Amino acid sequence: MTTRKIRLAIMASGNGSNAEAIIKFSKESKAVYEVVLVITNNPDAGVIEIAKKYSVVCEYINPKDYINKSDAAAGLIETLEHYQIEMVALAGYLQLIPEELIQKYPGRILNIHPALLPKYGGKGMYGLRVHKKVIENREQISGSSVHIVEIEYDSGKILCQTRVKIEENESPATLSEKVLQEEHFVYPLVLNEQSKQIISGL
Repeated sequence: MTTRKIRLAIMASGNGSNAEAIIKFSKESKAVYEVVLVITNNPDAGVIEIAKKYSVVCEYINPKDYINKSDAAAGLIETLEHYQIEMVALAGYLQLIPEELIQKYPGRILNIHPALLPKYGGKGMYGLRVHKKVIENREQISGSSVHIVEIEYDSGKILCQTRVKIEENESPATLSEKVLQEEHFVYPLVLNEQSKQIISGL
């Protein structure tokens, strides 16, 4: 008997290390989601090669190529519907998610943020910018947060957080690497749990 799996799309703008962790986990027997689509807004994104490596379809959709935001949202939704997507994982996707998309997939769009929300979230807070600010503020602990995506940046319900200790000589780069390792571990697990909840509710 074939186990029902949730059809997942990953949206990413960068090198795709979180995307690769999500795809790798999907190949394990305990996974109840399958990655069927990668969407990027960056023609030079490393995630394109990651998708090729694992034979996952990759679509380039840049909102800036559309006349207006409404058309861009419609283009995204049309693509997700074409691939019968049931859940979306943002993995370093550096675009604000359209309200229409959030309404189409309520509670089914997840993001991972490289800090302990609600601290160090919001517009412009991503990547090394976050880690630099954390260190400047002499925090002793940082980490990652997996959350539901809402209209405002980093404002949705937090599903899981991991924590890492900040050392005295920590740099933004070394902190980034520590947090990223945690992200690679926790994000697929949370996506799997959310997939189980979707399946149980069907």
